[in-house]
Amino acid sequence: MKKVLKEGAPIYCRTSEQLEYREVKKEDGLRYILCRNPEVAISQHRERQEDLAYLQAQLEQLKGKVASQKRPALKRVIRQAEEILSHRHGHRFFDYRLEEKGRQLTYFRKEEALALEKELDGLYILRTREPELEAGEIIQAYRDLADVERAFRTMKSVLDLRPFFHRTEDRVRTHVFICVLAYLLEKLMEKALQRAQMPLSAEKALSSLKQMGVAVMQVGQESYGYVSEPTYRQRQVLAALDIPLPSRVLVPQKLG
Repeated sequence: MKKVLKEGAPIYCRTSEQLEYREVKKEDGLRYILCRNPEVAISQHRERQEDLAYLQAQLEQLKGKVASQKRPALKRVIRQAEEILSHRHGHRFFDYRLEEKGRQLTYFRKEEALALEKELDGLYILRTREPELEAGEIIQAYRDLADVERAFRTMKSVLDLRPFFHRTEDRVRTHVFICVLAYLLEKLMEKALQRAQMPLSAEKALSSLKQMGVAVMQVGQESYGYVSEPTYRQRQVLAALDIPLPSRVLVPQKLG
């Protein structure tokens, strides 16, 4: 990735708030597409700055301890410095020097490594020999593949794909079909939410709707169901899915 970063014009095409990309083409037909998520880049930069501040504070504290001692134990100081740099990618960002005669600890940042880390923030790279597709189409294909992979992970966990209680082939096939159908409905729901400009996953939307309840009240020999007043978020979800608001009072049913 370091080599590819240095090639081609360092200008990214911006397609959305979450994606910028540029392409590097090789003579042998190999294509590299560098994709960058600005929001992830900001988050990674912020996390690294927090790590740097933490590590520097720890090293500064150790430096002060060494300076305050007349004869600090060198092996112990080295062990403490190594312990500090073993966390939060410390060795990647800092180095230190311990002067045996002066009994002084100095540390410094690895500026070249930090500059490279900054370039890599929010970045991932796609490699292909596909000659026909545009770079944007390749990125979308990769995202679709990632969605499918996430879907199967979801089916193995949230949807519980493994058919524990099924033994015959037909029952196993039916179980898997239902799981895949559930995934299809989930994706259709998310597309409907996106069209309504609602930044919600299907899981969160369903979680919101699950909070709607029905209180049952008995009047004589009949029971009535009273649906709770939908919240603003629940109304938004129902409207996005083109589902009419439920009647507040359900049809009475005779008991017994």
